[in-house]
This record gives sequence, structure tokens and C-alpha cells, in this order.
Amino acid sequence: MKATFLTAVTAALLVSASSATATVVVFSTPINVPNTFAGVYVNLLTGASSITPAAVPGWDIDLWGSSNTLAFFWPAAPASTTGGVVAGLTTGPYLDLAPGAVVSAGSTFTTTASNTQTAAFQVPGSHTLGFRFFNESTNTVNYGYMTTISEGATGFPHTITGWAFEDSGGAITIPSVSGAVPEPATWAMMLMGFGAIGAAMRRRRATTLRVSYST
Repeated sequence: MKATFLTAVTAALLVSASSATATVVVFSTPINVPNTFAGVYVNLLTGASSITPAAVPGWDIDLWGSSNTLAFFWPAAPASTTGGVVAGLTTGPYLDLAPGAVVSAGSTFTTTASNTQTAAFQVPGSHTLGFRFFNESTNTVNYGYMTTISEGATGFPHTITGWAFEDSGGAITIPSVSGAVPEPATWAMMLMGFGAIGAAMRRRRATTLRVSYST
């Protein structure tokens, strides 16, 4: 029993050490996308956004209105470090990712600015865009996903509801509830709750065993 306990503790420590090397960074502040030629520029690393690129150094994506229709625009440099996920052709169209989809170095990306390639995101409803961007703080390409809501037939009004990315350059999986980016505090509370339930179950089991032995 002692060996089993030590094995379990060791495994838990290994999982914790492995998780410590990578972090899923989450942003959940809504950002309105104006139906203008400028649109809104977003720095995926810092969360900064503005209608002018000069106000967002290191911006990573620009959602804008191309002939009153939603379109995406990406920085040209560094080469092959930006873009959104597509099915197979680098010309598009952009994919509205389903829960369970994985965004990684193995995904196909495009940087097309054509509004004909964002058709899936123009439909009213919630959408999920897979992306890659260059992380200036680590000099690595990071992979993530952005959730948005469209309220019109051409993609406007449009709102960015949040995004998340894995900061070590590893893959990231779209969660089962794709329309929402989970808050870090929510995960922490859930883990604390599971721990409390587990502790209560262990106490109850121990009590039952004592009563059993006494009879």
C-alpha cells in the first residue's frame, strides 16, 4: 500500500512538473469589431487593442470591414508565423473550428485578407478561429483559438469574446464549450472543489471501515 501511495504521489509530481513548463494564456474581455476599413488591431500576447496599428505595437490580427463584410488581416513578418487555420489550401477558406479540434504546427494556415474566405464567420452565431502568432517575449510561434460572435449576415455587428493560446509552442485543443474561453479562476475553483469532494469521500470511507472493524 505504501509503495502504491508513493507511486501515486510521484506520478502527481511528474504531472505538475510537466504542466509547469507550459501555460495556456486566456483573455476574456469582449472587443467590439467596427465595420470600418481599419477595423480593430489586437495584440494576442498582451491583450491590447485599438483601431489604429500604431497604438498596438506588435499587433497580431486585424478584424475589419471589407466592403461592409468581415475580413481578417495579418502582419507580414516574421514570415510563416501568423495566420488562421484553413482546411488544406493556404488560400482559404478560414475554418470555424469544432470542439475537439487541435491547433498546432501540423495545421494549415492562411493570411488571406479576402472577405470571401471568412464566410463561415459571417453567419450569425458563435465561431472559433484557430490561429498562430509570433510571441515576441519567447521568440516562438504560439498556437491558439479565438471565439467571436456574429450578429449579421455579413459578419457585422461582430464581437471578439476571447482567446487562448499555449505559450510554449505546443498544440492546443478547442474545449467542449467552444463558444466561451474559460476563466483561469473557474478552473482553480473546480480543482479545489474536486479536492474537497475527494477528501470528504476519504473521511467517509475511513469512518465506515472503523465501524466495520469494531463489530
